[in-house]
Amino acid sequence: MWFRKDIVRRFRNTLKDERDVHCRLMQYYPEVPMWWYAIVGVIAFAFFCTAIEIIPTQLPIWAAVLGIIISSTLAIPLAMLQAITNQQVPTQVMHELIAGYMLPGRPIANVLYKTISFITCNQAINFAGDLKLGHYMKVPPRMMFSIQVVAAAIACIWVTFIQDWMLNNIEDICTPGQKQGFRCPGSTTFATASVMFGGVGPRRLFSPGAP
Repeated sequence: MWFRKDIVRRFRNTLKDERDVHCRLMQYYPEVPMWWYAIVGVIAFAFFCTAIEIIPTQLPIWAAVLGIIISSTLAIPLAMLQAITNQQVPTQVMHELIAGYMLPGRPIANVLYKTISFITCNQAINFAGDLKLGHYMKVPPRMMFSIQVVAAAIACIWVTFIQDWMLNNIEDICTPGQKQGFRCPGSTTFATASVMFGGVGPRRLFSPGAP
């Protein structure tokens, strides 16, 4: 709220209105049209909705939309806090609580909702940071956009392929005694959270009369 006037001004202005030397130099390159972002967003959302409907995730589309709205609302204040303090504000538990009350008894849906709400916001902040670095390094905005989109698409497919191969081929993967150290601590954290906030649910933990 303290920076509300500056936020509004930034939305209304373009590079031509800024006196910063970097902005003046970057005016040489054409900006990325907003409809490019819109197309990527629509395609990604369509893939996402198709995936959660085909696979039995128990996550309704309206909950996914709510998660995206919340992450979009939090993106600017959390990005400003990180820019000012160099600290990330963790919001995972907040999203787990919301999903736990909203979708009780659905552990997989809880994990997906948390991922949508937290990771979408987190990736948006990282993306903005990359664009800012490109701005200072004088990388053309359209090239930055193309590199990010292509790299993200390749990474999604490749990481999924590698993870699927590992789960099917590495002996005792994701167990505490796995001899090569593939113990999956991140997956364990997600699994524990899904049981606590999705399976058991915050209503049984924190509501009146709960332990």
